[in-house]
Amino acid sequence: MIGSIRKSWQSAFEGHEVSTQAAEGTDDGVTRSCFLRMMAAGALAAGFSGSARAAVPAKASGVPPVTDIDKLYDAWQERMNSGDLEGLVDLYVEDVYYVNPDGVALSGKAAVRTDLAGLLALKPQIVLGNRRHMVYENIALTTNHWRMNFFNADGVKQELTGGGIEVMRKEADGGWRYIIDDASRSAS
Repeated sequence: MIGSIRKSWQSAFEGHEVSTQAAEGTDDGVTRSCFLRMMAAGALAAGFSGSARAAVPAKASGVPPVTDIDKLYDAWQERMNSGDLEGLVDLYVEDVYYVNPDGVALSGKAAVRTDLAGLLALKPQIVLGNRRHMVYENIALTTNHWRMNFFNADGVKQELTGGGIEVMRKEADGGWRYIIDDASRSAS
């Protein structure tokens, strides 16, 4: 297992140089394209190790699974904008790794539920744009930019922008669900 992950990571960087700023210690040296290659390599490795677990049917939640990956962001956006906490949480696997827009890393569906419940209390309206995904069998690496509007406690309209990088897996019920969701990325 470790060997296959190392091999995937090494192949992700073949032919790519680390920036000179990284050598001088002024930059982490990872470009967006390198980061996406690292995520894809990790997703492939996770897909191979998680294939046995994916054969176990997901618990029935009463929420229909999103079986068309092109509709997953639409479903997430619609559920967020309508305040549908159960529908949002259903889009995540039980042991999801989630980084919220503030950069706080959380593990598991229960933590995601708590975080999203706090966000939904603000009655936000979100638009997910610049959506892209790369699919390999039952694993997908996706990116997006988002814009969220809400009113603060003083009634003043606030706007936040950011970006997301996610890894999704097609589950036994045919639905695509997030296994990694990082909503803390810069939108620039």
